[in-house]
Amino acid sequence: MAACPTLAPLTADADLHAAFEVLGQKWNGIILHTLAPRPARYGELHSAIGSISTKMLADRLRELVTAGLVTHDQLPPGPATYTLTTDGRGLLPALEQIRSWAQHRTT
Repeated sequence: MAACPTLAPLTADADLHAAFEVLGQKWNGIILHTLAPRPARYGELHSAIGSISTKMLADRLRELVTAGLVTHDQLPPGPATYTLTTDGRGLLPALEQIRSWAQHRTT
């Protein structure tokens, strides 16, 4: 009788794990994509996304700032704005691919 081949053990990719620690949070991808065209104020983001609570938006923006994907700038005399960083912009092609996948997938 032939012996069963030994399969190599599976390992999760550490870089993907780190990425999904941020991207896996509900709303983070939506917030990043919403900021793609230009910087925005908190109220603009809340209106654009619509169904997110004010507390959740504040929490997620704080996480994205901490992760280095968004900056929070308050320059007088205007209101504070949120802007994608270079790292945040680097995620836009991946978010577009996910968006395209969602448009074309069959349920």
